Amino acid sequence: MKTLFSLFRFYWVLLLLGLAATAPFIQAAEAEPAATAIDILLDPDAAMTAQAGAANARLRENYPAGFALDADHAPHITVLQRFVRSAELEQVKAAVAKVFAQTDPVQLKLQATGYYYLPYQNLGLAGITVAPTPALLALQQKLIHAVAPFTLERGTGEAFVPRPDGGPINQPTMDYIAAYVPGHSGKKYNPHVTVGLGEEAFVKQLLAEPFQRFSFKPRSASLYQLGDFGAAQKQLWTSAPADPLPSWNDGGAKQAIVDFVAKTTRPGSPDFVPAPERIATFDNDGTLWAEQPFYFQALFVFDRVREMAPQHPEWKEKQPFKAVLDNDMKALAESGERGLLELVMATHAGVTTEEFAQSVGAWLASAKHPKFNRPYTGLVYQPMLELLGLLRANGFKTYIVSGGGIEFMRVFSEKVYGIPPEQVVGSSIKTQFEGRDGQPVLARLPEVDFIDDKAGKPVGINKFIGRRPIAAFGNSDGDLQMLQWTMAGGGPRFALIVHHDDAEREFAYDRQSPVGKLDQAWDEALRKGWTVVSIGHDWKQVFTSP
Repeated sequence: MKTLFSLFRFYWVLLLLGLAATAPFIQAAEAEPAATAIDILLDPDAAMTAQAGAANARLRENYPAGFALDADHAPHITVLQRFVRSAELEQVKAAVAKVFAQTDPVQLKLQATGYYYLPYQNLGLAGITVAPTPALLALQQKLIHAVAPFTLERGTGEAFVPRPDGGPINQPTMDYIAAYVPGHSGKKYNPHVTVGLGEEAFVKQLLAEPFQRFSFKPRSASLYQLGDFGAAQKQLWTSAPADPLPSWNDGGAKQAIVDFVAKTTRPGSPDFVPAPERIATFDNDGTLWAEQPFYFQALFVFDRVREMAPQHPEWKEKQPFKAVLDNDMKALAESGERGLLELVMATHAGVTTEEFAQSVGAWLASAKHPKFNRPYTGLVYQPMLELLGLLRANGFKTYIVSGGGIEFMRVFSEKVYGIPPEQVVGSSIKTQFEGRDGQPVLARLPEVDFIDDKAGKPVGINKFIGRRPIAAFGNSDGDLQMLQWTMAGGGPRFALIVHHDDAEREFAYDRQSPVGKLDQAWDEALRKGWTVVSIGHDWKQVFTSP
């Protein structure tokens, strides 16, 4: 078995070095064809993941050609590897799930004991050893017995996830899986977490450093289909709950959200918040949907000016209408907030609330974004939809608190965000009750009622919601006061800012942008430790799927 392990080790190191193509491969000719090679493993918690990540970073600095700990090389502890009948894979999943229902992996107490490495020429494959506790050994035996009815002695290369280059699975890998029991079980079990590859001299130096033993726990257990060289490659089952934020990359921002929700909703937690007090407020433009090259409601205003222009020939020579009709963005910008307000009043007033809602709905159904050529409601951020869903699933009441028009947002908020119109707070113009054609209506007047932006946001929250939020989400200086007021309350609090830094998938802008400027709020977030989300680094997907 020592010789077999040495041969397997040789091939594995070749893979990590990117030299696998030069190694001789032998496909088993006579083996059970309908097999799946599986790995039952433990996913470690943050304590082990952080230690493994720190060691990996040092190894990669020493040997850049080594592998990173990422989605393809996630830190884990293998408990059992076997060949099982593919036709009975569902029964295997059920058997494994039953074991972990009886032995909760989260309750296992494990201890990291030191570093080890496997040498190859002038390189070393390093890992962190884990003490084979009685509980861990007992778990392995339970899993061996659970999958025994479905186990095959051997398997072919068809049992593995295919190699990207289409090449055959190497024979030592297949031999290693076939001999895992008893070769690597019981007293021969050597649990560990592989952390990376480095030059042997550096790895020896790493091993010579004092190692502070530490305790950790698994966060979940998983069942994988193996790839070549025994890599856990395709997840088949996990004890972990479904990821509530699948469009978020694992990292500090995602973890901060999950931790906040957990501690405020778990009964018995010192930070538990009763459901009626779980209020979360969201800005809209730049936080829930895009806002470049101009706020979408402003683009609606411009289109309405063009649509109404035949009934207003004087607009051809009157600013700011002339700037819109001539597509003169410079002149439009020079008109400032007063010019924009004049455009809003001309296009938003003089109609009933129903007529206005119809015009907004018609525009949203037909208008397309100039860069993405998608409807504006198709430029909603998928990660933020998931965040809204996570909060609501845990008893939070979610509100929109935006500088945009309240009647504009209410047209689509429930359909797009799942936020009903009564939970939308925004800027508004005055309305009055009238009778038109014998019917009672609310007429929109050319007069500002409330501006829900900057310092107006906490005022609007207090006026229309009546509770201080415990969580607030924004993206610009216009949200600063809402975030400040939220964080000034007692008990657990959460503030998040979306930073637009992905020019390829969306837009990149912050301190100098005339739209969605992020300057003072960014500084305060960094100073006070608020969560800042990088679209470029924290989001796997930006917009909802078409």
